[in-house]
Amino acid sequence: MFFSGEAYRARAERACFVADELTAAGVRFVEMQLPDINGMLRGKITTLAKGLAAGGTGESTLIMCPRGGDQLTVDFWSNFDNGFPKMVAVPDYDTVTLCPWRPDTAAVLCDHYMEDGAPCPVDARHVLRRVCAEYETLGLEPRASIEWEFYLYHADDALMRAKRYAELQTFGRGWDFYSISRYPSWEPFAREFMARLLDTGIEVEAFHTEYGHGMYEFTCAPTHPLKAADDAVRAKAYLRTLAAEHDLVPTFMPALHMGSADSHNGAHHNVSIWRDGVNAFHDPATGGLTDLARHCAAGMMATMPDLHVAFRPWINSHRRMDRLSWAPEDTSWGVDNHAVALRVVHGAMPAKQTRFEHRASGPDVNPYLSMAALLWGGLEGIRSGLEPPPYAVGDPIETGAYARLPKTLAATTSAFRSSAEARTLLGDTFVDHVSIVRDEEAAEFAAWCEANAVDPDMAGPVTQWEYQQYFTWA
Repeated sequence: MFFSGEAYRARAERACFVADELTAAGVRFVEMQLPDINGMLRGKITTLAKGLAAGGTGESTLIMCPRGGDQLTVDFWSNFDNGFPKMVAVPDYDTVTLCPWRPDTAAVLCDHYMEDGAPCPVDARHVLRRVCAEYETLGLEPRASIEWEFYLYHADDALMRAKRYAELQTFGRGWDFYSISRYPSWEPFAREFMARLLDTGIEVEAFHTEYGHGMYEFTCAPTHPLKAADDAVRAKAYLRTLAAEHDLVPTFMPALHMGSADSHNGAHHNVSIWRDGVNAFHDPATGGLTDLARHCAAGMMATMPDLHVAFRPWINSHRRMDRLSWAPEDTSWGVDNHAVALRVVHGAMPAKQTRFEHRASGPDVNPYLSMAALLWGGLEGIRSGLEPPPYAVGDPIETGAYARLPKTLAATTSAFRSSAEARTLLGDTFVDHVSIVRDEEAAEFAAWCEANAVDPDMAGPVTQWEYQQYFTWA
């Protein structure tokens, strides 16, 4: 069973209370938001009674099977032999929110369970919740936020139906960054987006143009890591909705323009650890990092190669590996160094702002998985008292002091599959299933390149296969 009789009754009472509040606000429907294996929101529109049901509602195990472009991987997890079994989507009442642009519809994020009541073994939201709980047993409070970078284009239905995404026109005619004068102005869109998210309980601290063709960035406020991941997946989905209302289309592909000095799309994860309301990364005596912060950084760096699939999960992800464009190629760290994997930030108010900025992830990650992997590595470093190498100064590759990260999806997946650390964090079912999904993706790309006489080298132009696979999907 999912819940004891007492726990079920408590959930049922809360469901009734929430439903009464929503009904009073004019809400008639619920969007059940179901994070899939890749951290994308899928779901269904239901009545209040069904969407808030204490025992959840049925859903397909295929939600955990998509690879690029919504192709499905049929493996041991969900197949003809086991009949493609059902799971159960259980609403997390802490995430219920109104959607003012859809006044008759509320939203709720769901956790995935198996029909026997066990947590779904490939649900990264469960994993992140568990990792955060392990910090709490040590009296530590992790905080996190994610920066989303994306390209924004004018929507052209004919071009998009023909999958000629490379021919779309960018929103904004120039290539600049931190501009407040780009034409047409992006500011009304940004303000509407920030206001819309604030109405749903998500604080976007900043929105600005970035260093690329039609490129933008927004940053969510730091909070508990589970809420940070929830905020991230919702913000991404809500941005798509708002863009469509303005005849625009965003893409979260990490790389579109090769050889142009474009900085590519990142999803930098900012992480700090607090204890008793105090930033446990900041050492007031030295103005630098505490021992706990050093151990945490060492663990994050040590586990990064094995867990690289959490940070660069797809073919196109690996194009965004160029430290000269501020996307790391190794496990380096350094103070305010944008070429490293783990940038140490002290900020104008170090006692509050000292943190690590993890720079390997792109906006095609599953935020639950990437956040869990990063925090778990830090936890391992803290528990083992690991010591990090010296800071990188300048180009980290030139020192040769740091482990290199896998350069292709095939190599990344191989490291992940053979990693004892990945299996300790995620379990065999998670690792084996994700590895099969990624291997199928890599094989499909290799076959397309061979059939079209295209060099699969990640330094070459972005392929039509990547545009078709990731432009509206990543």
